[in-house]
Amino acid sequence: MKSIYKSLKYFIGFGILCYFIWFIATGWDHEQFKRLLYQLILHPVMVISGMVIYGSSFYLKGIATKKLLNDKIKLTSAMYGLWYSLALNHLLPIKGGDVLRSYILYEREGLSKSASAQSVIIVRLMDILSLCLLVSLGISYVALENPLSTDVILVVGGIIFLVIGLISYYKRQFLYQQWNVMLSLIKGRGFFYAFFLVFISWILEAALLLSVCIATNTGISTFQGIWVNSLTILGQVFQVTPGGLANYETIMAFGLNQFSIMMETGITIAVLTHGIKFIFSYSVGLYALVKYPISLTLIKKLSKRKGGA
Repeated sequence: MKSIYKSLKYFIGFGILCYFIWFIATGWDHEQFKRLLYQLILHPVMVISGMVIYGSSFYLKGIATKKLLNDKIKLTSAMYGLWYSLALNHLLPIKGGDVLRSYILYEREGLSKSASAQSVIIVRLMDILSLCLLVSLGISYVALENPLSTDVILVVGGIIFLVIGLISYYKRQFLYQQWNVMLSLIKGRGFFYAFFLVFISWILEAALLLSVCIATNTGISTFQGIWVNSLTILGQVFQVTPGGLANYETIMAFGLNQFSIMMETGITIAVLTHGIKFIFSYSVGLYALVKYPISLTLIKKLSKRKGGA
């Protein structure tokens, strides 16, 4: 099952990558990109506002981690882990930053390895549950608003269902263990507050996409922006390039296309939004490296691990 899961992930991931390369080679509109980039530059306040709200979403995740651990850690420790993780996930073709988050909680706060790892895993599960809720709500909305896209949505829903099924089958023992941990944490006073913060953080994260759309006069509503952003992030499970390059752009363009925005425009919006996220990720990663240095040798070693600290 492990090989099937990996094969399916890479098959879909590289399929999306090939589509993106083909699209760029045949349908990329240089003039439109330059025009929208120029419009973006003319609205620095809008872009900075979007970045601030986008950045605040990570603070909510940091507070959620702190509450989940009953305020036994400093917020700065959770934030250093998030900043390192964000930068690393934009440098590597795999999501290797979570182990570093776990390591920082273990090393800086003196938590046990299992407690630090489980806190990161539980927040990640909250991430996935929040995104699934937002995407599910949006699928119903999109199907009602644009009946022509129903078939496409059914295909995407089928792929997501298949992937979740394979993960559930292959990782059932791991998920069962984490479910038991989650049940024990539910009894803690911080669990539901932490989940609420994580859920809100994904709504706030859409602010960057919305700010780019407003600055470039690309008309989508707030709800549509939240749905497109959630779909795009959920699709990063098929990440095969640093930061999900190509995957991010293709899925976001597909999402925007459900609201009558042409694929050419959607790809351009996605490239601009993703570019800002890359700048943000490297900036906060550099900040964390200066404030709480970790040797590159150790980062490289930890990023290869699949377990906890």
